[in-house]
Amino acid sequence: MKKFLFLSLLFTLVLTSCSDDDNKTQGTANKGTLTVNGVDYDVNRAYLIPNYTGQNPEYDKRRFYIVLANGGLSLNNNEFVYSGGITQLIDFNLYTSDGNPGSIEETTYGLWSNTPNTEAYIAHAGINTDVEVQNGEFISANSLSSDDMDSRQVTISKNNGVYTITFSFSNETNTVTGSYKGTLQSLNYNYE
Repeated sequence: MKKFLFLSLLFTLVLTSCSDDDNKTQGTANKGTLTVNGVDYDVNRAYLIPNYTGQNPEYDKRRFYIVLANGGLSLNNNEFVYSGGITQLIDFNLYTSDGNPGSIEETTYGLWSNTPNTEAYIAHAGINTDVEVQNGEFISANSLSSDDMDSRQVTISKNNGVYTITFSFSNETNTVTGSYKGTLQSLNYNYE
């Protein structure tokens, strides 16, 4: 009986010790809001397709993707698989500055231009609300494109493994703003 009590106490101690370490980077709950023309939507999950770090010249080491959503997202054979719970998401196709390939640069990403882009920039963002998903596939949504916006900006910062992402897009008829604070779940994109 003493061995059982000792093992139970030891097991409890180990579990308590592990959970304290795990919560250091998870101390902040993932939380975010996407606001489209004055209507707020929750985006409490964030996903990352990291920069390419290999040697194949066909892939740009500056490029990476972030998706903010209110539900689950995964990759299967490099294709997105959406959970049935997703009703809104915004995806960002971003490029770091020339001096920071292979990383997520903590900076403000601005407008893409036709001139050589040596600074960090947004290549594209898709803003989707009222998303319909069927069998893991994106079927339809009310969608806006950053390509149609006159002003666009994404700012990324990081502190102790917690990212803060703020964004804004606008044109004459649409205004999109939002923010997210939390961790990024890396998706395993197969570049090769």
